[in-house]
Amino acid sequence: MSAVDPAKVERYRHRLREEWTEEATVSAWRKWQAPMSAFTRGATEAILEAGHFKPGMRVLDLASGVGDPALSIAEAVGPSGHVIATDLGPGMIALAEELARARGLHNMEFRVANVEALPFPDESFDAVTCRFGVMFFPDQLKAFGECRRVLKRGARVVFVVWGRREQPFLGTTVGILSKYVEVPPPDPDAPHAFMFGERGLLKSRLEAAGFAQVSEEVRTVPGRWVGPPEQYWQQFTEVAAPFRPLVAKLTGETRAKAEAEIIAGLRKLSDGTAVTMPLEIVVGTGIRT
Repeated sequence: MSAVDPAKVERYRHRLREEWTEEATVSAWRKWQAPMSAFTRGATEAILEAGHFKPGMRVLDLASGVGDPALSIAEAVGPSGHVIATDLGPGMIALAEELARARGLHNMEFRVANVEALPFPDESFDAVTCRFGVMFFPDQLKAFGECRRVLKRGARVVFVVWGRREQPFLGTTVGILSKYVEVPPPDPDAPHAFMFGERGLLKSRLEAAGFAQVSEEVRTVPGRWVGPPEQYWQQFTEVAAPFRPLVAKLTGETRAKAEAEIIAGLRKLSDGTAVTMPLEIVVGTGIRT
């Protein structure tokens, strides 16, 4: 990403901020927080396992959204530890702060922060984490370099990202939408949700940012949405900010046909109580030397 035209990177930054801080996105994430947190619990558990968190650790979580995995990390580091949860705008993390209070977590701080210019001193943290966020960083090498800067020597970065595009999570939704609306070809330079499905890419970016003992592991974790297929689809149309423009292109009869096919596909993954699908994720870690 560092070789991409700076003007292009700035456009990515503008689009990212628009997509993830607009009121429609924030409202949707507030509305669906509990079932989404349960659906993606496997990704949070992967962060907890790879982070080796211990009581007393000081952790920075990036792109915290409405609190996953920051809230769980705060529980892991205990009252003697401290977690700073950050996001692009105040809308998402305002809910995370409410949830922290409801769970009696007093070892957390919530900040609006730019990942490319983190407002923290050098060597401030025992770990830096991010779940489903780094794929969208406009200048990943710069952001990863900032992660390395704020880590203590010997401390760990832990990222979880989506794996391959070809998986049920996308195939049952956007895969079917693409039959009914034109999906623009991806910009090869632009960050996108499934970019780290390319094997070895996350590892190489971490190494390029100066991390040592870098590891990249592909995992499949279960995603379980408790509720009917229709509810899962409704959630997707509201929550998945990068894909909402595709849904908006559907009109009238076309929308009815697309949604009927999507619901039929989701029913194949439902047992009548929940929609269950495998989620391919990639766990990337590295050490600041």
